[in-house]
Amino acid sequence: MKLAAFVVLLLLQPYSAESQGATTCSGLRLNFPAPSTGECLTAWDNQKGEVKEYPGDFAGFANEAKIYRCPARNKRVIISNGIPDHQVTLQNNGKGPCVINWAVEIPLNPTIATSRTEVPIRGMLAMALNGIPAYGPQESDSNNAVEGDDGVQGARFWYGHAGPNSAWHIHNPQMGEETVTATTLLGYAMDGFPIYGPLDDNSVSNLDPCNGIENSDGSYQYHVRAIDQVDGDLDYCNGSNPENNWNYILGCYSGTTAGSQVFDSTAYNLDTTDCVEEGTPTASPTQSPISQGTRPNIIVMQPDDLQFFDEWTRPPNNPTTSNKTINFPATGLPNIDSLRLNGLQMKEAYTASPVCGTSRYSTLTGKYPSRSGMVRQHAQENSNGDPALVTIPTTKLVDLDGINDCTKENIAVQFTNNGYRTGMIGKWHLSKIKDDEYTYAAAVGRVKQCGFSTVEGLYIENLASEGGFNNYSDGTFSHNMEWITYEAVQFINSQDEK
Repeated sequence: MKLAAFVVLLLLQPYSAESQGATTCSGLRLNFPAPSTGECLTAWDNQKGEVKEYPGDFAGFANEAKIYRCPARNKRVIISNGIPDHQVTLQNNGKGPCVINWAVEIPLNPTIATSRTEVPIRGMLAMALNGIPAYGPQESDSNNAVEGDDGVQGARFWYGHAGPNSAWHIHNPQMGEETVTATTLLGYAMDGFPIYGPLDDNSVSNLDPCNGIENSDGSYQYHVRAIDQVDGDLDYCNGSNPENNWNYILGCYSGTTAGSQVFDSTAYNLDTTDCVEEGTPTASPTQSPISQGTRPNIIVMQPDDLQFFDEWTRPPNNPTTSNKTINFPATGLPNIDSLRLNGLQMKEAYTASPVCGTSRYSTLTGKYPSRSGMVRQHAQENSNGDPALVTIPTTKLVDLDGINDCTKENIAVQFTNNGYRTGMIGKWHLSKIKDDEYTYAAAVGRVKQCGFSTVEGLYIENLASEGGFNNYSDGTFSHNMEWITYEAVQFINSQDEK
């Protein structure tokens, strides 16, 4: 997406709808206007009711959406081309999406306003994480867009639909996500507060009229309501307060949209000295570097075979057992979600290899698995032109032919050499142990050779040499998450200056 640096004029000027806000539900609050329109997916014209799969049926149109944090200006910036990134079903007008050049600024650290204000009845009230705007709950004929009976095909469903100007948007509270839970981050309201999936029926009464809730740490967030948690037969609002009764996404704004603006991305000047893409590490400090006495503790957690696109929810059902159901915990996954919300989520830190042990090799060494000593030796011994055999048995942390992956070229050794205390807890699978040495103590000793001062909770069953597994593994040491967790907490809490 091109970002140009010239002044935006006329209809491309930044626009704020704050002046149209009211403390009663007047239904008159104006929308943030859409920016310019680019190329349209005209191949879908007049294909009413057709299901289109992403990306195969999108004729080369791909979703582009990035979210930036701009702390100096206290802004969150969402730049998108308005193309959805999921399956869609075409509505009655048979329109496909057009490129819409969105650049949206909202508060990075929003605060609760002194009074609530209404949201647009049909216009943009939030931006989903995929860069698609979420609209109010009414259609242009004032009917309920989410539970209407007027045959508008896509408006009622999670994937959204195109408007008269082919701007793709969402009315449904799932905001473009096929499956959501209370811990699913869906997007950001135009007042800057985050929007999450619906609470269960026993907890939804804790929401305020705007669909918000204050957390124990003082932070505030919205939760959409499931369709059956909203009475769509009520009037849109009663006119005596700012909230509406069709509060599928928002009932009102708790914050202010005074500083929120919509720009045309083709003419938007992103301040790269301030703005950092969310999920991107921030630049190293140029002043006041961390002193020796205040160096950070570092914890690297690598889940085994956790798919990135699971988005912190349960994995999808196996196609071979399609009728199997897995109930998501009623309490959600608060600890895992806390790591995502309060830590650094690197969305483009892709695995270097799609297997557990080989990807773990890359995490520890910073190398492609094909660069390991054993893989290279195997390739030399079988020089028939085939690619190097990157497998679990051939990708180990060993010193071989001048490649010192175990004793020199890994992060554990480097941290140890710089005064850190290092520990490895859990699954390893980067060493082989001879059959006659297959004991827990031998396994611990082998891992310690590669730079770790502490090794506990070690899962050793996959360290046996090939062919010796059944003879030397009696099942004593299997996957034991309670044991691994206990040893990890013990190591973290141990009193040590390093």
